[in-house]
Amino acid sequence: MPAPDTTPEAPMPLAAHWRQLVCSWASGHLWPYEADASYVTIERDAPEAEWKIRLTVTTTGNDLLIVLMTDDRFLKGDQLALAAAAANAWNTDRLVPMLTVFNLTTPHPYLAGIRTLPLTCAIPEADFRKAADRWVTEARQLFAWCREECRL
Repeated sequence: MPAPDTTPEAPMPLAAHWRQLVCSWASGHLWPYEADASYVTIERDAPEAEWKIRLTVTTTGNDLLIVLMTDDRFLKGDQLALAAAAANAWNTDRLVPMLTVFNLTTPHPYLAGIRTLPLTCAIPEADFRKAADRWVTEARQLFAWCREECRL
């Protein structure tokens, strides 16, 4: 019997292949996604709650891959101070993913978690899939914490 192939998977340059990596990861889970030239969005139900997790993956020009995590809700005006305090507490205690209040000056602010990777790195597809799976887990933990601990 031949030995199993243990050849390491070739790293893929993130700048050139990030869309392919994200779409392949989502497809591997049979998760629907939307993609265009500048972003890929994956929406997942949070099985332990009646809410959704949305990951939007995009880039900042030539520097960073950005993973924006949201939970399908907008903040009310009376929640903004609590949301800012929650972000400060989370970022002081855990930092990853970074929690922030987005669109603060618009009628629809919301909480968002943020993860980044440098576009200059190269990563094997299997390692990218592990990282992306971790982003989903982190998003669930982040928004569960916001709901349970901060009532947001």
